[in-house]
Amino acid sequence: MMMRQRLGVILMILFLPINGPLWRMTMQEFWRPIPLGELQFLGLSLALFLIGAILTFASGNSSTSEAVE
Repeated sequence: MMMRQRLGVILMILFLPINGPLWRMTMQEFWRPIPLGELQFLGLSLALFLIGAILTFASGNSSTSEAVE
């Protein structure tokens, strides 16, 4: 597994949309509250989740297709 894929899996696990309330609770308890509304935070977590999915499942090949002889 390439480093890019590992980072993608970690992003996908951390920013699952169901983890949003856990992130908000953790930030309120240990640091400072996140100045985002519920919908904006959901959009942010979905964006980070999708970035992780792209990093995980995108092919690492630079060529798009090869000719079969």
